[in-house]
Amino acid sequence: MNSFLADIPTLYLMTGFSSAAGAAILLVLRSDHAGVGRSMPIFAAGIFAMGMGFMCFALRDHWAFAVTLGYVALGISALLVWLGTTHLFGRPAPPWPAAALALAYAAVMATLHEANAHRAIERIGLSSLFTLVCLGLATHATHRSTLVRTLRSAWLMRALLASFCAVIALRMALFFTQGISLNADGSAPPGALRTLFAMMFGSLPFALTVLVLSVANGRLSASLRQLAVTDELTGLVSRRSLHESGPRMLAQAQECIALLMIDLDDFKTVNDRHGHSVGDEMLRHVARLLRSALRPDSLIVRYGGDEFCALVPVPGEAAAFGVAERLRATIEAVPFSHGSLPLPITMSIGVSIHRPGRTLREMLDEADRRAYRAKSQGRNRVVADDSLVAA
Repeated sequence: MNSFLADIPTLYLMTGFSSAAGAAILLVLRSDHAGVGRSMPIFAAGIFAMGMGFMCFALRDHWAFAVTLGYVALGISALLVWLGTTHLFGRPAPPWPAAALALAYAAVMATLHEANAHRAIERIGLSSLFTLVCLGLATHATHRSTLVRTLRSAWLMRALLASFCAVIALRMALFFTQGISLNADGSAPPGALRTLFAMMFGSLPFALTVLVLSVANGRLSASLRQLAVTDELTGLVSRRSLHESGPRMLAQAQECIALLMIDLDDFKTVNDRHGHSVGDEMLRHVARLLRSALRPDSLIVRYGGDEFCALVPVPGEAAAFGVAERLRATIEAVPFSHGSLPLPITMSIGVSIHRPGRTLREMLDEADRRAYRAKSQGRNRVVADDSLVAA
């Protein structure tokens, strides 16, 4: 048992090597997680600094300034963990105040370099307080993120940071309420409590590496899911998502649902005359108008090219044509501005009504057929049944 308690320098060395490995893993994989900004290299630097701090503690008998440098490294590590957390969860903190704080901490710690018990207690107190504040800020940044409610890895990261804050606070309370037994040179004699704390803090670099990668992977997966269900150009629901969400919306509907198949008139002419970039801007303009003109609980879809589709709750079947006609008139009344040149927008709309037993596919086919009829018989009109209804 005594040999185990005396082998704390070995624990520190192992922590240093594992930290270097964790930092290397994060750096190697950072290009696979471009969506998390600078968080990966910041965490890599923080985890590496943590390991270097522990390695300095392991070498205290061989280097006079090892202990002071170790405390400086651990403090900077905690600061980098906080900065990395703010980047990982999408609210980056400004780097310059953090850099100034790190320099001030290092300068104060440098004045406490003497190898005696009094200075050792001051170093422990300052390092513990600084680390507690930084990890507390990191915990708060994690807690504020909405990812905590959607990613288990984010929840676990908050729990990890909060747990280490509690451990540091407990360690400070034990040291300053029960006293610290130190040797004349400021070193701590072996003991069960010291070994326990060394093992707990030694696990932090590995745990952080795993959780940072897990949160980054979770964000990447969420982004891919969002891309799969969202049209990149307009931000509307994608056609794929319509076929996934539409049947569920129809099955759960408490009122009548109208499907509007919307086809812009003469959109090819816009692309040919003004270029595809202008055409893209017009499509975004139409998407914004659709969002503002239709009910918030509508499912609005970029169906493809210049076609849009919307599942819209309506008071009844008779109201479906009126909703579509108001939409047509609204779009026509707000032309797209290309510089000082207004480009008029009209649309042909086919309407289909959901009834018991009808599938989404059947409604799409019917609405598409009616939109084609509206376009072939004059454009800029709504067709809600199998006979032409003029605008």
